[in-house]
Amino acid sequence: MEQEKGGKDKIRMNTIKNLFLPLSLCFIASFAMECPVDTTVDLAAAYSEIGSAIDYKAKVCGHGPGYPLLLPNTPSAYGVKLCALTIIRSECPFNDYPLFCLEIYSEVCDLCDLPLIGP
Repeated sequence: MEQEKGGKDKIRMNTIKNLFLPLSLCFIASFAMECPVDTTVDLAAAYSEIGSAIDYKAKVCGHGPGYPLLLPNTPSAYGVKLCALTIIRSECPFNDYPLFCLEIYSEVCDLCDLPLIGP
């Protein structure tokens, strides 16, 4: 009877040892996925992308807004892409910047983070 009990204990210990490594790897992998990722863009690259979109749309429509679009020091990548795409897709006349360009300022302005829009 004690041999049976000792055999079951060995099986139980082997099972625990065999499950420990995969479970610990899953835990570490899931923890690593939750680490924050830098989603900002270099200021020069942001000005280049949005400036290209503004220039393109101004050529298509014949004119652009009479005021510059100033960017924060650390614009979000999502905001820059969203703004550039909505500028290109906007209808003529191109007098103002699209509302979606406010998303660029979501990192520095809580009120500028548009509800239901964002990654």
